[in-house]
Amino acid sequence: MKRFSPDRFFNQTQKKMLPCAIKQISIENYQGIIKTHIADLPVDTQWIFLTGENGFGKTMVLQAIAISLFGNQDQYSILTDSDCQTWVEFKNQGRNQINILGSPHFKPFTHLVAYGSSRLEIQNQQARNEISAKSTTTYGLFHTDGILLNIEYELFIGYLKKNAQYEIIKNTLLKLLPLMADIQVNDQDEVVYLEKEHEKSDKTYQGLPFEKLAAGHKNIIAMIGDMLIRFYAAQPEVIEPQDFCGIVLIDELDLHLHPKWQRQLPKWLSTVFPKVQFIASTHSVIPFLGAPNNSVFLKVSRSQAQGITINRINIDISNLLPNTLLTSPLFDLEGKDIKQDNNQSLTDVRTEETYDEIKLNDEIRASLKAFEASRDDFPDDLFEIEPKK
Repeated sequence: MKRFSPDRFFNQTQKKMLPCAIKQISIENYQGIIKTHIADLPVDTQWIFLTGENGFGKTMVLQAIAISLFGNQDQYSILTDSDCQTWVEFKNQGRNQINILGSPHFKPFTHLVAYGSSRLEIQNQQARNEISAKSTTTYGLFHTDGILLNIEYELFIGYLKKNAQYEIIKNTLLKLLPLMADIQVNDQDEVVYLEKEHEKSDKTYQGLPFEKLAAGHKNIIAMIGDMLIRFYAAQPEVIEPQDFCGIVLIDELDLHLHPKWQRQLPKWLSTVFPKVQFIASTHSVIPFLGAPNNSVFLKVSRSQAQGITINRINIDISNLLPNTLLTSPLFDLEGKDIKQDNNQSLTDVRTEETYDEIKLNDEIRASLKAFEASRDDFPDDLFEIEPKK
């Protein structure tokens, strides 16, 4: 029998812990939040998802988390003029830290990156390599006209200098863009993107500049590019993205993305940034299908008496399909809400798990109906009982 080793258990636990992760947060008097508190968040969870109906305060919660970690001022911008009171306990590069807003001992968490729902615009040619007032760490989370830092400038400089970072940035973006074959700098010194005909195809379309790409591609390139720039600036000693540590806040994770990409994005980001914690809001059930096993689910609710509140939903989603998730406490849809409005009879609702099963069943029914309408008889040997051996 193997003896229990406390040192070995401690080392294994340490390996699972993220270097930067929120443990608990308390928020009072911020926007519609009167008072709410979430504790005992595991420091080994890479994903914290926020759900809740429109207008219930998911964005407000993300903003309050940003203020608690980063402080009430981002360069020359004051993030809130309300008399809010927040405090957060979190891991900061392995060490425990508590930030109390307004305290003289408050230390801004510099490995924070935050994104609002508008993230399709990057800095233009003239603003490259500048951090404008609309490109600060938290601006996009608090305003709808945020501008993300221009990763194309970094790609262009890396291409000219032939440095290793050029290949690292390009390969990182390609890992998160399954339909992108390559990223190149053309003869006009313009960064262009070569899309595949389909994911497994070797055929590519003509290279396009960023502004002509579809919104889904622009969303990922702009956000991940901005993330890389900020992490490299805050952690200049790091070379590979897998070694970055930090906390990333994303409002409306599913925005502009096809369900295939919504499902894959949590896994892709976890693979590229394994030491980063992501806290993301979503209206879609699809990202949960790709959520890591130890993900945390927080539900944001709102009432006149209590204001905006956060509650943890303890649910094992590993074996749940979308309809089950939609009718769970995560989304609160009723059974009647997950069928088509034009459905006339519940007996006609298709309960197959995949569309391929629906097509197969339809083919079988059509064959049986055709046989029934024909004058053919069943084969004589169809119902013969095989003799016992």
